[in-house]
Amino acid sequence: MKIGLSTAAFYGKWEVEEAAALLGRYGAECAEVFLQTRSEYAREFARLVRKNLNGVPCTSVHPFGTAFENEFFARSTRQRADALDTFRHALDAAAELGAHLYVYHGRYSPARIELPFEPQRNAEVLTLMQEEATRRDIRVAWENVCWCQLTTPKRVSEMRKLLPEIRFTLDIKQAMRAGCNPVDFVDAMGSQLANVHVCDWDKNGRLCLPGEGTFDFHSFIRALRRINYQGVMIVEPYLALVKSDMALTESIAYLKRMETCDRKSMD
Repeated sequence: MKIGLSTAAFYGKWEVEEAAALLGRYGAECAEVFLQTRSEYAREFARLVRKNLNGVPCTSVHPFGTAFENEFFARSTRQRADALDTFRHALDAAAELGAHLYVYHGRYSPARIELPFEPQRNAEVLTLMQEEATRRDIRVAWENVCWCQLTTPKRVSEMRKLLPEIRFTLDIKQAMRAGCNPVDFVDAMGSQLANVHVCDWDKNGRLCLPGEGTFDFHSFIRALRRINYQGVMIVEPYLALVKSDMALTESIAYLKRMETCDRKSMD
């Protein structure tokens, strides 16, 4: 299992292409590229980012989906068409980067009011999105987010029945914030789990880098092995959590040690 890093870790400090040029110095074995704005959803920009990655493979792309993914659910035909157009451009950038996963947040309320869960409507939108993504050899990987639609393992199980072609991104901090055990998401997502976002937190739920908190990564990695997980683990901290270059380097090294030790114990 490769341990990677998201360019989102430096959002607000470096632009995407600048962050891409530096990921390797932290020991990242792969990258998730966070495309921050509409002008970055372009093949030309993606080529620059891929060049700056200096051989670090991009496994997934995470656009600023809250800017347009909601429009897939709009009542206006024009809004939905614009959302699809933006999505196509994001997919083109992802393809240029060599990514095979598109991380999707999905529908949410701008007021952060809980919306009714609508499995069938979500399935219709995701089916349309996956049809577009398939043309570029990309899978949509729906991420559990506590303020969007995919909030619980139960909802994951419902959507798996409707969307056998879809993939999932598991974000362990979002599971924690939803009051769920991340391992329960592992079991619910099963063979459709394709991407994992990790950070850590202390006993009060305050976020930190992996290895600085109390999360049981040993048990979590065991759970991933139990479902024969073949994807990557992406460190995705907020910028404020990265206290120093050394701290981030040590955090990635910590996850590598955990993964190696667990793999050896299973042999």
